[in-house]
Amino acid sequence: MLGGIQMIEVAFVCLGNICRSPMAEAIMRQRLKDRDISGITVHSRGTGKWNLGEPPHKGTQKILTQHHIPFDGMISELFEPHDDFDYIIAMDQSNVDNIKQINPNIKGQLFKLLDFSNMKETDVPDPYYTNNFEGVYDMVQSSCDNLINYIIKDANLKER
Repeated sequence: MLGGIQMIEVAFVCLGNICRSPMAEAIMRQRLKDRDISGITVHSRGTGKWNLGEPPHKGTQKILTQHHIPFDGMISELFEPHDDFDYIIAMDQSNVDNIKQINPNIKGQLFKLLDFSNMKETDVPDPYYTNNFEGVYDMVQSSCDNLINYIIKDANLKER
């Protein structure tokens, strides 16, 4: 709580928390700032332990830098059994399955990011394997405003 106001917590989750979810976290933070929306805190997590404590992947850093989106201080964190957020946004179905396995008692709303997109795809591909950071950026960018709109309506927030 901040000054008596309940903060809404959003967490983006992918496998290693170095490519997709930190990209989504940075883009979401920037879109909230651009739209002058407060009351929402954004996090990212990974379901795998390989990259804990590492900064975002160089490809994620490069695409965020090209679009003037800050990612200072971001490091990979693990989605833990006690983790629960108001909105948990997975990058693909495998992430959804892993989240449910890690914390089967989640109370927050669980979605895939592309549930908020007009795209035919349902999963955001992992650029760690595809090296398509630009394509992933476009998918994330196109979904964030719809996600923000959903949260504002669902949590009864006001946009300034």
